[in-house]
Amino acid sequence: MRKSRNRLVSLLKFFPVFRGAHARSRPTAWCDACVALMLVSALASVTARAESPDERAARAATITTVNNQRVLRLRGESMGERGFAVGYLFANEMIAELETAIQSLPGVTVKLYNTDFLPWSKKNFAWDADAKEELDGLYAGMLARVGQDGMKSKVIGRVLTRDDLVGINTLADYFGPACSAFAAWGDRTADGKVIHGRTLDFPIGADDVALQVLIVADSLPARGPDHPARRAYMAIGWPGMITQYTGMNADGLVACIHDGYNVRGKAWHADPKSNAAGFIPRGLLLRRILESVDPNAGDPAEAAAKLVAAGPTACGNLFHLTWSSESAKKSNTKPSAVLEFDPTDRAPLIRRPDDPTSLVLTNHFCVLNKARECERFSHISDGLGKLAQANVKIGISEARKLLKSAEQPVAAHSAYFFPDSLEFYVALSRRNIMSPSVAPTKFSLKELFEK
Repeated sequence: MRKSRNRLVSLLKFFPVFRGAHARSRPTAWCDACVALMLVSALASVTARAESPDERAARAATITTVNNQRVLRLRGESMGERGFAVGYLFANEMIAELETAIQSLPGVTVKLYNTDFLPWSKKNFAWDADAKEELDGLYAGMLARVGQDGMKSKVIGRVLTRDDLVGINTLADYFGPACSAFAAWGDRTADGKVIHGRTLDFPIGADDVALQVLIVADSLPARGPDHPARRAYMAIGWPGMITQYTGMNADGLVACIHDGYNVRGKAWHADPKSNAAGFIPRGLLLRRILESVDPNAGDPAEAAAKLVAAGPTACGNLFHLTWSSESAKKSNTKPSAVLEFDPTDRAPLIRRPDDPTSLVLTNHFCVLNKARECERFSHISDGLGKLAQANVKIGISEARKLLKSAEQPVAAHSAYFFPDSLEFYVALSRRNIMSPSVAPTKFSLKELFEK
């Protein structure tokens, strides 16, 4: 619009009637004025023409298929514009996603969602300025796509509001998944580089599992004190979810969420009926770690711990971080660690690897509490031990077998990260075939960002 206005001013300079020239004849001046007014009208109509929702969404996001996997590419110059694009592109999927989650989560009913969970979610969570802007954009994009009538959910029995977007982004703070993972490096891996294998377990149903997308987001420069710079990252997530649970940033920092069930004798999440407030959604916290931490600028675990300490979470958490062997050399660290924290702690404890070349993680605290028995933990640990005894190096095939040994019937996706080469493999569950048993597809961060 600014360019159009400047063009208008430049054009008007050619017409004397607008420059106060009185030497010309009245008929000539009158003709000049008419032509000028016609130009003004034409340019004003072009300037005033509102950008269509399609055009607005296309500026900030595209959805493509790469290696048979949907990829959401985010490029917009603000979180609000990215949010609008996602809401516009995925409005119907987002409604179906919420409905399916409510219908498939164990013990969840529409009544519980409306009367207990949604008020708890709206009241108790704090969202930073970027997140608020993104949520606003999401809702505006949905309305632009389907209108007010299209926002009515037959399952929930009412028109969906922005509060429902807050709700779907905090479901994982209320209903806990499981998850299993390991990291290995050095003498344990096929090329001596780092590998991080992880399965996200969450009982959301096959329809929601199928809606998952690869999210590839460009970096953003700082846009003021409340809008700091954000690093580029990729994540495996769902349309409309600004919270993330599995991802790697463009500098090779991997971050994944696991639940921590042993919260010092307390429930794994805060009491929904309590007066607690100011919780940071843990999926947003994990995403901010991806967007903020440079693994080449010191110990990534320490940097991430400072972000976690900024505010409380509603539930027990184990954030599994892994970084490249080169980054580990720079910081004189082993290339993997776990942040352990819960609603009673403001500062997380860092669990470093006991083994010199591997780290295993499921869902129990090992630092905050005495480790409890877990078959999945034992299966992966035993599998690593057998590979070591047989002198078998860990590559993608061995990584798949390790995650398969901990397979659960509620797996959503499995991911295998190689931070040294900025490559990763992804497998999504397919109805009755869980993701550890699905052949994964390989991706390169460089290729995804270039495309």
